[in-house]
Amino acid sequence: MIRKIIISLLFLSIFSVLNLSQGFAYEETTIRNGGTLKGRVFLNGPTPPNRVYHLIFSPNIDFCRGISDGNGNRILKEFQTSADGGFQDVVIAIVGVKKGKPFLSTPIMWLEDCEMRPFVTAVRNNHPVTIASNDPIIHGIQGYSLNDKYTFQMFNKPVLPKSNVTKKIEFRPGHYIFRTQCGVHDYMQTWALAVGNPYYAITDKTGGFEIINVPPGEYHVLAFHPHMDIQAQAVTIKTDGTVEMGFIFESKEVRIPLHDLQESYRLQTWLQDEHLVPPNVKVQTHNAPEALLKSHTWQERSKNYLVNSPPDDEEELPSK
Repeated sequence: MIRKIIISLLFLSIFSVLNLSQGFAYEETTIRNGGTLKGRVFLNGPTPPNRVYHLIFSPNIDFCRGISDGNGNRILKEFQTSADGGFQDVVIAIVGVKKGKPFLSTPIMWLEDCEMRPFVTAVRNNHPVTIASNDPIIHGIQGYSLNDKYTFQMFNKPVLPKSNVTKKIEFRPGHYIFRTQCGVHDYMQTWALAVGNPYYAITDKTGGFEIINVPPGEYHVLAFHPHMDIQAQAVTIKTDGTVEMGFIFESKEVRIPLHDLQESYRLQTWLQDEHLVPPNVKVQTHNAPEALLKSHTWQERSKNYLVNSPPDDEEELPSK
């Protein structure tokens, strides 16, 4: 009975997150003496294995092998944990905040070295997302609207070399997960949770998170990882107060379809015309995005793209 009540509250929270209910709209205002929510998220049990994608099944092998395991494979790291089990890349979202700090949500999906970042983020329904590429090849980015059972394609957009496009997020009713993937390089994937207010965070390398200046009140807090069931907890934020909260996910409850649990070679590299071991192999990682940049910091590039992004559904052609 208690479990059913919790599940019901969870889905009510999800609808609030999506901001689909009639008569509800987030209001921006000045918040004084707000509270803080902080804590850590843990993954209990062994860290699930990385997924392996053989480069022979995708085009642009010569370019995309710049990040590989040295044996012709791209590695997709979907579970990042610290030594004590701190769970990275979990979205923490406070649900039910009706007014508060400015809600500036224009997330950017970065494409570089045939890799898409960040692995998880948050998006706002009926607002844009920018897809920015620094690669000299074309990517075909597909956006999907999901809930627990159904998936629908939101858009399918080519991204030209060294250009960026902007698309509008439009969730289907009852959906609350946004997924993107390159149609020609299937190891390029990102996930996002729909949020209805700016009070959210992404856990860091230690599984830690902090959300500040939260308006005092009673709320629910969601913890989302794309391959785990969403968790929810109730919280009361008090004026100038700090609340600590923790979430524990069980690795045995990971939800990945069997056909996606590829942990070894699909084909041995000797079947290829040439060996796919570059002279200098760069180990793929999801916890140091700065290492992938060639000219500017992420902050500088983010500001540049937000200022210079073309209108919705238009693309910036590469210079000749």
